[in-house]
Amino acid sequence: MPNPIKEAILNRGWAGKTITRAETVERLNPILLQFLKLNHNYRYVIRSHSDAAVTDALKRVQKTARADVGKLSETILSCGGSPENGTDLESGDFNLGDDELDMLYQLEDLETEFNETLGHERNEIEHQIRTRGILEAVKSNSAERLELIADLIERAESAIRS
Repeated sequence: MPNPIKEAILNRGWAGKTITRAETVERLNPILLQFLKLNHNYRYVIRSHSDAAVTDALKRVQKTARADVGKLSETILSCGGSPENGTDLESGDFNLGDDELDMLYQLEDLETEFNETLGHERNEIEHQIRTRGILEAVKSNSAERLELIADLIERAESAIRS
């Protein structure tokens, strides 16, 4: 777990033992794969949802998500590893059903799980400072997507009630 006293004293530097580059690769690749699967689920909703406002909003946040995939991949590469690339993932393997509101709820659950994974990794593992910064940025963007999905769900539920 990161030491807040060290962080306060050393600001952006670090002292002490962090995990190795090989351990970083080992820890980040499953997160990257989880992210790639999450993005496939976003694409499913974008393809399947009938509300253009929903699909446009999800398309906008996917631009950042794709950039974040690149950041994680680059981190793995810089540690000497081979990042997951998702080439074995088929779009047809991702199906959140036909109920448009339920699609958003499922997407929210998947994004929440991803955000929690990032939080655990960031807070519980002694990553190098650069990796910790990238994890924090990816987690922040995930939190923004969660806010958007919550807004989209609220909007959809309001439309059903009226």
